[in-house]
Amino acid sequence: MVLILLIAAGLRLWELPHLPVGLHYDEAANLILTRQIVAGTYHPLFIRAYTGKEVLFFYTAAPWVWITGGNPWGLRLSAAMIGVLTIAATFAMGTTLFKGHHARELALLSASWMAVAFPHLLLSRYGFRAISQPLLQALTIATLWRGLRSQKRHWLIAGGVCLGLTGYTYLAARLFPIPLAIAWGGLLLRRSEMEGHSEMARRSETAHPLRMAHYSREWRSRIRQFAFVLGAAMLVFAPLGLYFLREPAAFATRITQVAATTWQDAAHGVWLCVQALVHPGGGESYVRFNLPGRPLLGSISAIFALLGLIHLVFMRYKDTLTQVARVFLWVVLCTMLLPSALATGEITPSNLRLVGLYPFIMLLPALGVSWLIRVGEKTRLRFCLQHRDLSLFLAVCMILCLGSVKTWHDYRQWAGSAALFYAADGEMVRAAQILDTTLDTTEVPTTIYIASKHYRHPTVAALARHYSEAKWLTGGATWVLPPQGDAYYVFPRTVPAPTDWPLWLTEQAGHSILPDPEGKTALNVLHLPAETIAMLRAMFSSPIADFAHVVTVHDAQPLRACHVGETCPVLVTWGVLSPYPTLQPITRLSHPRTGEWARAMVFHYPPEMWTVGDIVLDQISLDLPFGIPPGENYEVRVGFFNPDSGESLPRLVNERFAGLDVRIPLDKVLPATRSATPDEAAQVCADIRQSSVVPGERAPDTHIHLFGWTQPPATLWPGEPLFFTLCWYIQHSQLDIQHLPNSMVTISLNGPEKYFLYTGTSVEGDDFTQWPPEVYLEDRYVLRVPREAVPGQYVLGITVGNTEITQSGTIDIQPLDRHFDVPAITTPYQVNFGNSIQLLGYDVPAGNDLAATPGQPLIMTFYWRALAEMEDDYTFFIHLLDDTGEKLIAQVDEMPRASVMHGDEYPTSWWQLGEVIEGHHTITLSPDFVTETYTLRIGFYLQDTGQHLTVNGEDNLTLKVQ
Repeated sequence: MVLILLIAAGLRLWELPHLPVGLHYDEAANLILTRQIVAGTYHPLFIRAYTGKEVLFFYTAAPWVWITGGNPWGLRLSAAMIGVLTIAATFAMGTTLFKGHHARELALLSASWMAVAFPHLLLSRYGFRAISQPLLQALTIATLWRGLRSQKRHWLIAGGVCLGLTGYTYLAARLFPIPLAIAWGGLLLRRSEMEGHSEMARRSETAHPLRMAHYSREWRSRIRQFAFVLGAAMLVFAPLGLYFLREPAAFATRITQVAATTWQDAAHGVWLCVQALVHPGGGESYVRFNLPGRPLLGSISAIFALLGLIHLVFMRYKDTLTQVARVFLWVVLCTMLLPSALATGEITPSNLRLVGLYPFIMLLPALGVSWLIRVGEKTRLRFCLQHRDLSLFLAVCMILCLGSVKTWHDYRQWAGSAALFYAADGEMVRAAQILDTTLDTTEVPTTIYIASKHYRHPTVAALARHYSEAKWLTGGATWVLPPQGDAYYVFPRTVPAPTDWPLWLTEQAGHSILPDPEGKTALNVLHLPAETIAMLRAMFSSPIADFAHVVTVHDAQPLRACHVGETCPVLVTWGVLSPYPTLQPITRLSHPRTGEWARAMVFHYPPEMWTVGDIVLDQISLDLPFGIPPGENYEVRVGFFNPDSGESLPRLVNERFAGLDVRIPLDKVLPATRSATPDEAAQVCADIRQSSVVPGERAPDTHIHLFGWTQPPATLWPGEPLFFTLCWYIQHSQLDIQHLPNSMVTISLNGPEKYFLYTGTSVEGDDFTQWPPEVYLEDRYVLRVPREAVPGQYVLGITVGNTEITQSGTIDIQPLDRHFDVPAITTPYQVNFGNSIQLLGYDVPAGNDLAATPGQPLIMTFYWRALAEMEDDYTFFIHLLDDTGEKLIAQVDEMPRASVMHGDEYPTSWWQLGEVIEGHHTITLSPDFVTETYTLRIGFYLQDTGQHLTVNGEDNLTLKVQ
């Protein structure tokens, strides 16, 4: 056993500070948490961060991390020590599970296989808490079975303590009590069965009263033993159990994230995990925890494990606890597959989640070898019979020698590979080195920007002394020009920008690289001196938009031609004017007529990293879907919003609201350079197809298919807009073009009257003959029910050429009681707003009518006449000011509300020429509003752009109310 432990320790400790390469996000987070425990600033019962972590490993690792001065390999040293102890615990488990002269034989063989097992060696050299689970499981079984065999309470209590501590190891350990409960139940049932047999014997003439008493005492003894174990386990687990009762989300968070959603997924996961045990190529594919495809047991181990399984099925033992051990092994092997098999929301199979199998699955090849030795005895092979101990020694030596050589070879191949380097965040290890080296040696003010997949990457936090001085860019798509000093930019290979940066930027930078284990570029490090930064900043001295004096936008231009079905990288340049708690840019590709087609909401340079004066060059990727019509008149829209409050920053022009974004023209969107895949084609109008009545309509004698359209609403009002989309599939070839008929599209309302809502070419004015073959198009329209439409029931007809190809649905046009006569008005007052709307007068409370209770509503009525039929919906605003006209007391911004709509919104685009609108609006007074004289400021503006309807050259009209 000493030899086994020495070899196990050698495999787990050799080159530990250097292998494996990298320091993964999770391992770095574990190191940071352990350091906090070492420092005495953190004493968790359960760690809620990072989707939840059990704490036993962190407390056991704390002394090792302290001894090594907080170095990462101190965490791995703790895992290695736990791994060696697990070998010893596996030996102890083997000696107690089975009884007889071959128990020690099984223990030595299983410990040997555990010592050289590749998956256990891998975890023993990693700083992950899962390594503590097999140790506590093996200790639980070793002490529990020793207590059952010896009838000594202290071993039973020790078994309960180990069982309780298992709950503090790893998520997968929560299933471990299940096989224990089944095994104990089998033990009790066996006693019960004997008691039943004794009852039958008692009734016979040969029954002996003392035998019945013996069985009864043994049953009660088992119950007392169970009580000792369960009591100790519950007592140890109670603090964590109470925590989970108070915080149920902490218990379930990770489970709900990864759990299978269907029985079919779960069954498939079980099959994958069974394959992962022995099938070549069936092991975990994720390089972080395995040589991709390598099964848990190698080929030789798998053969002996198969023999062990056969032996487990057919072996017969008179010893009750050994028979129960056989049942336990079957159940535990099945149960501890489930943490990985049911976690189909992530990688399946997963060696990390199969960790609960390790001390038990190694018993299978041990059983196989032991069985062969026993077969040799039974067949009277002289060597096996006379030299059993020597046979065992040779078997152990073969396992250790061949296994250790193979395992170490595989481990070196894995632990130093470039694939693991990137999977284990080796780039961030290099970034931490760059950060410390640069700031230790520079003599001028320097800002270092690190691009990463994760914000404030824990790997750098765990390794870099100057971690707090780094600026973080989440992704490789951002440059920042600081207001002063030099700048270094660290771009990992795994987070590249969507496209190459402009030469006017990269040619100014010094460039160096850091290699990966294969000598390829792992990190690009670029340096801009202060003089160069000042020259580049001068290019962005005139912003085109100001958002609430927080950020400015300078430009937004594509970095390459934008094609349908591809990513269009747009370089958005913006600057920081003032700090802000949390802010996120929104970039959209839109069209003035057909609306938004693509959107990106990024988090590349968080506000807590900002320095006032920063110029940010951000590559924003807009994914242009198949179905977007190629053409001109597209624009890039850039805005900023607060993700916590949901509010957008207003754009200001001359200190007035000018919309929520800035719009920059885009040259054009070009046609696709390839055909859509079936999956991409299925996404064109995907939500529209579901509401289609008759899919697959074809224009007569053509290869133009109308395969979907939006279902119109059941009711509409005269003047109300109708947002309507047609989905086309152009199938023609060039030979078909000359045979295409008139391809004008007509959309009409057919009912009591017939109204033509649209007549013209489809899709941004292009004739069908202009489109290449095999193209999907989403053809959007903003139609409007005629303001003079006769109420009644209509159907929406779609015609191509002279033939109507479909009718989409029934629409009820509601009657609208418009008024054209001017009613009696308390305060006549005529003035025009932008030659579109005329104010005729107003009715507002005044004088004694205003002696109101604080907080009461103030109802106002305004009378308007439509001087034009507008296509835009203007927002009406009322500002209530004090008698000086300076202090804003209350305000309301809303769509006009009219009596014709019973106080509901009556948008300006619905108004008919000459119509008189009686609009009612309510302002809630503030509690301190007590005055008989006040001022109203009213006007109209567009929400999107902030454009006002001017009155007498001003953006608003001021009314003094006495």
